[in-house]
Amino acid sequence: MEKNATHLDVDAKHAWYTELMDGAKAFLAADHPDDGMDSLHHVYHHVFDGFSARLTAEQVAYMESLPCVMAVYPDRVHKSQTTHSSEFVGLSRENAHLWPESNYGADSIIGVIDTGIWPERLSFNDHGLGHIPKRWKGSCQAGTNFTAANCNKKIIGAKYFYKGYETQYGKIVDGVDENILSPRDSLGHGTHCASTAAGRWARRASYKGLARGTAVGMAPKARIAVYKALWGSKGRGMTSDLVAAFDHAVADGVDVISYSVGSEVGPDGILDFFDGREAEVIAAFNAVKKGVFVSVAGGNEGPTPGSIANNAPWYTTVAATTQDREEQQNVLLGNGEILIGRFGYAASKTGLRQVTNAPLIYAGHAAINGLSAENASFCQAEALDASLLAGKIVVCNYDRTPRFSGHLGAAGVIYVLNPYWGETLQIIEATAIPFTQLGSNARLPILAYIASTSKPTATILPAKTVYGTTPAPKVAGFSSRGPIRYARGQWLKPDIAAPGVDILAAGVKNNQYAFMSGTSMACPHVSGFGALLHSMHPKWSPAAIRSALMTTATTLDNTNHTITAQETSSTASPWDFGAGFAQPEKAMNPGLVYDMGRDDYLHFLCGLGYNSTEIKLIDRDGYTCPSNPPARVEDANFPSFVAHFGDAAALSLVDTSVSFFRTLTNVGSAGRTYKATVDVQPKGFYISVEPSTLEFSRAGSKQSFTLTVTPRGAATLPEVALGSFSHGSGSVTWSDSEHVVRSPVVVMVGEVISRTSVN
Repeated sequence: MEKNATHLDVDAKHAWYTELMDGAKAFLAADHPDDGMDSLHHVYHHVFDGFSARLTAEQVAYMESLPCVMAVYPDRVHKSQTTHSSEFVGLSRENAHLWPESNYGADSIIGVIDTGIWPERLSFNDHGLGHIPKRWKGSCQAGTNFTAANCNKKIIGAKYFYKGYETQYGKIVDGVDENILSPRDSLGHGTHCASTAAGRWARRASYKGLARGTAVGMAPKARIAVYKALWGSKGRGMTSDLVAAFDHAVADGVDVISYSVGSEVGPDGILDFFDGREAEVIAAFNAVKKGVFVSVAGGNEGPTPGSIANNAPWYTTVAATTQDREEQQNVLLGNGEILIGRFGYAASKTGLRQVTNAPLIYAGHAAINGLSAENASFCQAEALDASLLAGKIVVCNYDRTPRFSGHLGAAGVIYVLNPYWGETLQIIEATAIPFTQLGSNARLPILAYIASTSKPTATILPAKTVYGTTPAPKVAGFSSRGPIRYARGQWLKPDIAAPGVDILAAGVKNNQYAFMSGTSMACPHVSGFGALLHSMHPKWSPAAIRSALMTTATTLDNTNHTITAQETSSTASPWDFGAGFAQPEKAMNPGLVYDMGRDDYLHFLCGLGYNSTEIKLIDRDGYTCPSNPPARVEDANFPSFVAHFGDAAALSLVDTSVSFFRTLTNVGSAGRTYKATVDVQPKGFYISVEPSTLEFSRAGSKQSFTLTVTPRGAATLPEVALGSFSHGSGSVTWSDSEHVVRSPVVVMVGEVISRTSVN
C-alpha cells in the first residue's frame, strides 16, 4: 500500500500507518469482527512510501476511500528467476514432477570428461547431500592446488590424464599456457559444464549483474566425478588421455558421461570408426555396453550442412538452441532507431560500458588511400586510416573472424554479421574498447542511416537481460548440422536439442559465474536429464533413456510454430534439431521406448559392411554377422528413421521404397493399446505403418512393426542437382490415451554432400 508520506521519517511513518490500521479495525469492527487484519508486515522507506499488511476485500475498499491513500496493490507471487534453462526446459516450473520423483538425481553419478573443475564454487557444495553411493570406486587425485579435501559428497572423484598431451606438446608446466597439473580447471569449460549438468542451487548468481537469479544444474543432487583430459589455453586433448578418462570413469562406477569434446574425422571429412582416429568412440561403445549413458556435443561448425560431429550410433548427440532469455546490448542510432545487439561477454572489462552519442563511421569508408575498401570494411587494422576513426564508433563487417585487434583511437565497435551467418550472433574476443554485435538484418538500416546524414551518431547502450523473447528455442547458427558424411549408410544426427546459447554457470578464478555458448553447453543439459531418468528408472538402458528423450521432444517453439534456424529464421529440420527440443518432464513417462543393446549396435555395424575382424576392434568378444538375411542399417532400432534414396533418377521406378523394422518396449503399465498416426507426410513421399495397432499385455512386453517410405511418383519428386541432395521430413506417432511416442521420418534424395569451408 502506497501512502503520501514522503516528508516523514521512518519512525513517524510507522506510527502513522499503525494509526490508520487501528482506525480501520475500529471502523470495521462492528460489521467484521476480527476479520484477520494484521499489524504492519513491512514499512517501506527508501524505494517506496507505504506499508504491507493482510487485508480483507472490505478493508481494501475502506483504505482506497481514504484521501491520504494513493494506491493499494495486491501482493503477487513472484518466482525467483533461474539462470534460466532449468525453467525453460520445464524442470523448475510449478507442478513439475521429475525433480522430486527422481530425488533430483541424487542416486546418479555424472562423469565429466573436460578441462577439470573449480571445486570452491557454490554449485559444488555438498550441504544436505546423503552418503556417496556405495557402488562408487573412484578417488580424488591430488595435484597442484588440489587435494583430497577438495572432494566432498558432491564432487566425489577427480582425476587427470596428461601423458598423451605431454608427448604431443611437451612437458606441462604449471602456470604456462593456462595449465595446472591437477584436476583444477583454469579455462572454465569443465567447471561450466559440470555445474550445468549437476550444479547445486546457487542464489544471487549473475555475470556483472546480468541474468541475475538462482543458478542450478539439471540434476542438482547428482554426484560429479571429474576426469580432466583437456589442456592448454585451447583446451586440447589427446585420444590416449581421453580413452583413459573413459576407462577410469567406467571402472569408477559413473552412470552418465558428459563429453563436450569434438570428434576428429578424416582429411576428406569422412567419418570412419576404424581408421585410428576413433579410439574414444570405441571406448564410448564399451561404456554404453556396461550401461553408461554417454551424452556428447554435436559440434560448433554450423550452419554448414554435413558438419555434425560425434556421430556414433551409441552416442546421444546434442544440438544447441537458444532459450527465451537474451543478453542484449543494443545500438541507438542518431535518428532514434534502436537495433537489437548481443552483449559481448568475452569483453569482461568493456562489455558493460556504453558509448554515448559518438560519431559513427563505416569501416569501409575509412580505408587508407590505395588499399582495399573491402578489407577495411572487415576492420583489418592495416587497411584502416586511424585518423578517420579517432573518437568514433566504427561499424565493421564480421564473418566469425575478428580482425579489429587494436582500437586505433576509436571509441567503440559495432560488428555486423554477413548474410551467411544471418542472425547467429557470436562470441567475440575482447577488444580494448566497448563493442556490440548486430545480426545481418541490421546491415541495411545502419548503412542507410550513415548514408542519410553528414554527421551520423550512435550510442552503444548498456547491456541488459531480456526475458520472454520469441520465438524460442531457435537452433543456434553455430550448431553443427546433419546429414552424416558417410558413404555406407545414414542415420539421424543430431539426436536431440537443448539450450546452448548464453548459458550462465559456475566460472573459475575471479569469475564466480560465466556465460558460455556452444553445443558444449547443450551437452551437459542432456547429461543432467540422463542422470534424472537414471535415478528414476535405474534399470533403463542408455538407449532407453535416449529414446525417452527423443520421442517426447517437441518440434514447436514458444509461438507454437516449428522451431526455426537462428541464422535465417526459416523453418529448421531434423538435420538441425534431431527429434526436437528435449522435454525431460515428459521423458519420465514415455510409455514406449526403442531399446538397443550390445548386439543391436554390432548388428548395425554389420549392416554398414564391417567384417568380424573390424568389429572385434570394438567388442573384443566378437560378433558373427548374419548372412540369411543379411543385416540392414535401416533395421537398427533407433527412435528415428532416415530413408536415403541415393539415385534420384531411379525414384520413379517400381519397388524403390525403403522399409524399416522396429521393436517397441512397453515401459508403462500393462494392458495398453497404441495406434500409429502419420502426422506429416514428406513432400513427394508416402509413409505407411504395418501393423498400425500394437497391443502390450504387460509391462516390459515388446511388439514390432514395419514402416515404409514410398515415392509418390516422378512428378511430385524434388529436383536434385548432381553431387547434391535434397531432403524432407515427416513424423509418425504411436499413442494411447496417455502417451504420445513421436519419431521423425527424414527422406534424403541424392548424394551425401561434402563439407565445404565458408569464409
